[in-house]
Amino acid sequence: MIMEDIELLSKIKTDDREAFNSLFLKYYPLLSDFCRFLGADNDDGEDIIADLFLDLWVKRERLQIHTSIKSYLYGAIKNRVYTLKGKSQKVELLPEEYASDKPIGDHLRPDEILFRKERRLMIERFIDELPEQGKLIFLMSWHHQLEHHEIAEILNISPNTVKTHIYRAINYCRKRLLLLNN
Repeated sequence: MIMEDIELLSKIKTDDREAFNSLFLKYYPLLSDFCRFLGADNDDGEDIIADLFLDLWVKRERLQIHTSIKSYLYGAIKNRVYTLKGKSQKVELLPEEYASDKPIGDHLRPDEILFRKERRLMIERFIDELPEQGKLIFLMSWHHQLEHHEIAEILNISPNTVKTHIYRAINYCRKRLLLLNN
């Protein structure tokens, strides 16, 4: 049985190491991918995540999280990576080996598989042309499957701003695709 985040946090506050381990195991792969997405190498990412969870354990009794735990963790990771790398660091696309594409069905023909791959690469190229804030927001939504309110909490912006950036990114990609097809 998987415990809900709120229950895990409440148990962690009462020194429950098993709950702490469960929270760590639940979020480590996601946070590790997010660190790489933000430009941290594997060693730095591991250190950042370890430091975050160490802080969480040390401050567990007085920890006040006013958002979801997921948003809190992603926000803390973002802040720590930006502190490590500096805010001027250019956001890179997630490397292909870490991309969370849905598996392509066996029923697809080779030309359909190639078309999908080319389309995904084209969209990634278009996304790379976006302003940094728009690129970050779109990729948090697309690659990391974060909800609009979670992205807003992590980046400390309004959910409407998130929606606007995602709308603009999608609209930009559509326009670029139309230009290529004409």
